[in-house]
Amino acid sequence: MAQCVLHRIGTTAVRVCCGLSLVVALGCARHEPAPVPVVAPVPPPAPSKEVIICKIERETAYDRGLRAYESGEVKRAMTLWREAAAVETDQDVRQRALFAMAAVKLAQAGSEAELSAALDLFDAWAKKSPPGGSGEDARFLLGVVKSFKPAFAFKEQKAALERECGRKLTEREDQVRKSLQQQVKALESIHQQIQEKKKGLSNY
Repeated sequence: MAQCVLHRIGTTAVRVCCGLSLVVALGCARHEPAPVPVVAPVPPPAPSKEVIICKIERETAYDRGLRAYESGEVKRAMTLWREAAAVETDQDVRQRALFAMAAVKLAQAGSEAELSAALDLFDAWAKKSPPGGSGEDARFLLGVVKSFKPAFAFKEQKAALERECGRKLTEREDQVRKSLQQQVKALESIHQQIQEKKKGLSNY
């Protein structure tokens, strides 16, 4: 009898322990934080390699002419620019060469024919010039600008010349009048001498 009671108590205790273990296990499982997914590290982006494209510019007859002009070799510069304007394949280079020749010829024009030749070159350049130009160097016009005289300057020059001409004309008139007076006096003196000689002859 006693063994039977102990057996029941032991069985009940085992069941209670199992139940408690099950409850504890379920409670721990319920409160256990969800596992954090492991993300593989992303490698940093490789530094971008800057691609530098160097444009090798071809030296043209225009460039050589520009160096010659800056060195004071104007005739050589004009020859090289004439070559560039005639045979260069790049339209922009041809336009720059035409502009340089026209500006230099205009600045150095010393006659009507040279001025006309310079203006003809400007016309040829203007007819082929695209909107915005072809990168022409405006420094070539400095010689023209320095020697340029506006309309008011010509009016002042004309007025000064007229005053100078008036002054010289007055001086010339004075010289002519004095010369005539001297000639008249000389003629009067000669006439008087003749009269006196006539009187002397009549007394004989």
